[in-house]
Amino acid sequence: QQQQQQQRRSDRGNPSLPTPATTTATTTTTLATSTRRQEEPETMEPPEPKSYDELDATLDTLDAIGLSAFAIIGAQNGVRAGMPIAVSAICGMTTSTFGGVTRDVLCGRPVRIVHSNAEVYAPPALLGAITYLLALKSKVLTPGSRLSAAVLVCMGCRYLAVTYNIKMHTWDTQRDGRGVAIRK
Repeated sequence: QQQQQQQRRSDRGNPSLPTPATTTATTTTTLATSTRRQEEPETMEPPEPKSYDELDATLDTLDAIGLSAFAIIGAQNGVRAGMPIAVSAICGMTTSTFGGVTRDVLCGRPVRIVHSNAEVYAPPALLGAITYLLALKSKVLTPGSRLSAAVLVCMGCRYLAVTYNIKMHTWDTQRDGRGVAIRK
């Protein structure tokens, strides 16, 4: 549409241009065509990997290690308090994510867990805590294996979220009209 407006501005006064009636017919045809395109199912292509420098990679790696460690520590505290597995997993997620909240506040950055425009942060922590708790309940793995499995799951999920810019789903409140506040 912007290109059409620019074209109209540059071609004013040209007698060979179409009349408003033909322009309206063309616009109607274009709108009908674009509506049909929206109805067709879109193929989901994987997002392009994010590129960043060594400092960002180092900070994200250290952040993922801290997220993993505190998810496991929080889950262990839930078990020690005699809580069920679900509550212990939430304890692990809360412990690890609020460390990130503290970091963001001290660094003067927007709090990552509150903003939907940041990569997922709590789900990897929750999956790491669940992995640790399931390994603990199975009583098959050694303590080192339980810790390693939980760290690998948490760090792996966090790595995928950062690399492929995976974010939590948000709704378009302007389009569907279902939001408390509509930002313009």
